[in-house]
Amino acid sequence: MDRWDDDGIRFVLGFDANKKLTELADSLQESAWKPLVREKPQSTAPRAKRPNYKEQTVIENGYENQILRRESCAEFEYRPGKCDRAYRMVVVRKEIDVTRGQCLLFDKEKFFFYITNESVVELPAREVVRGGNKRCNQENTISQGKACHALAAPLDNLESNWAYMVIASLAWTLKVWSGMMVRVKGNANQRKVREAVRRRVIWMEFSTYLNSLMLVPAQVIRGARQLKLRLLAYRPSVDCLLTLSDHIAMPLRY
Repeated sequence: MDRWDDDGIRFVLGFDANKKLTELADSLQESAWKPLVREKPQSTAPRAKRPNYKEQTVIENGYENQILRRESCAEFEYRPGKCDRAYRMVVVRKEIDVTRGQCLLFDKEKFFFYITNESVVELPAREVVRGGNKRCNQENTISQGKACHALAAPLDNLESNWAYMVIASLAWTLKVWSGMMVRVKGNANQRKVREAVRRRVIWMEFSTYLNSLMLVPAQVIRGARQLKLRLLAYRPSVDCLLTLSDHIAMPLRY
């Protein structure tokens, strides 16, 4: 962290809720805690809320249940053991009610810690928590790698498994590259459409990419120095495919 700070790198990292940090957070004055309000995702149209059948089943069967009552956040200076300087530590306190059926058994507190070198002016505590919860989209990358079997080892020796995972990983990488090749340019409407296609392809599951953009029925027509692909069916993903074709080295002719 000291080396990153010296190089001007700004970071927000989740930190282990060890015994020392938990005791420090528990010893803070109540005035140091501020309510933490989570921003709800913006939706284009209001949607009706479905009944919580799972919660109802837990109550009827008398299972132990944990209900989040409120969240609050605070911050203090903390120097990790191997660092030469102190950093800003933001802590989130979750107050939880533990119930069984309709009865309240007890309440408990749970702490989550985030360490950062951002100043309070540049990044308030709520933004630190939000940035820490984003996790750089790595969970999505791992799930996509599992979906295309890039993290599987189905064979009986190391070399074969290595080749299998490289091939599967390359297929997923080509999917991402095809999305990154979409250049966001043109007028406002064109930039909006191309940005949407670029984001959609990069975040798309590999199985969806395979079934919607690769396994498209087409007729291959070979001519004098020409290769034409005639699409035999239309689906909504064809528009995305034609946008990709405009940005690769050998555009399709349609």
